[in-house]
Amino acid sequence: MRQRAAIFCHNGLGDGVNCLVLSQNLFLNGWEVDTYQNTVGSMQNWFPHLPVQPYPNLTALPSILSSYDLYLVVQNDTDPFVKTLIREGKERFPERIKVVYLYPSPHIMKELYYEDCFTDPEQSVADNLLIVCDKVLHLPIVVKDNGFRAPVSLIHQKYPKRIVVHPTSARVTRNWPKERFVKLALHLKKRGYELVFVPGTKEEAEWVDVKELGFGIGSFSNLDALASFIYESGYLIGNDSGLGHLASALNIPTLTFCRRKALAKMWAPSFCHGVAVTPSSWIPNIRGLRLRDRYWRKWISVKRALRGFDQLKMEAAGCGASIYSFHSKMAQENRI
Repeated sequence: MRQRAAIFCHNGLGDGVNCLVLSQNLFLNGWEVDTYQNTVGSMQNWFPHLPVQPYPNLTALPSILSSYDLYLVVQNDTDPFVKTLIREGKERFPERIKVVYLYPSPHIMKELYYEDCFTDPEQSVADNLLIVCDKVLHLPIVVKDNGFRAPVSLIHQKYPKRIVVHPTSARVTRNWPKERFVKLALHLKKRGYELVFVPGTKEEAEWVDVKELGFGIGSFSNLDALASFIYESGYLIGNDSGLGHLASALNIPTLTFCRRKALAKMWAPSFCHGVAVTPSSWIPNIRGLRLRDRYWRKWISVKRALRGFDQLKMEAAGCGASIYSFHSKMAQENRI
């Protein structure tokens, strides 16, 4: 009888994309895996072998606690279900429930259960989850793969000169200025690229004016349709957000704007080749002032962004032509 595992992820898109690394590696090692997350389930046809379910409510907790041999929980101190799951799971079978912290700071060592799965801020989120698979779970097969499989009707990078521009994010403080996105897009348009802005439904009205400059506005009915569009594009340029992680997992090179190099090391997309554009480390970021964090947008110029794109274009050839490229021969022979 196959062992069963439950993975509980944060509900952001990037969190779901990355946490499926845990699900996929357990699957490749013979586990039956259920993933609980409220966003990526709408892309289920991209990973049909990894069932994703929305977060259950608290009334389902007794059933959940009696259904699995292993629980991997990305720490979430705001969701009541996760808080209760961790508390009761640790009381009943502490060896079967592991808590993963993905927000390292000088103070996180004080967090309860941090010793379950240490986080290395010098490694990307996906690579940290690989460390969990290797050093904590001791899985024989470990690959940097989250199980994404493109529908057969799609052609990877069918439109190599098309650039998807994602100029928004979950937090306004993460967003590079609109006027600089537009200037960057104008420069790239002169080079022969087709640029399509994908601002998100709530912010679309604020970006509709870019049509007058000859740019497209992408509007998609669901995440599956958006993923298909990105998969057939050449690049994605955007803020530090989940869409960059999705593009990277689809093997699309990404250019990401981020306020600090330390954050970029861990949170920049890392499945496919990407370039994170950050302010110069010469700009002071002393605690109490945090000038680099507060004014980072001013210190990432359009010229700096163009240099980043040129670097991305030069280095991205190593991404390969298929999201299958992340598999080891052993993984292919055993599970896929």
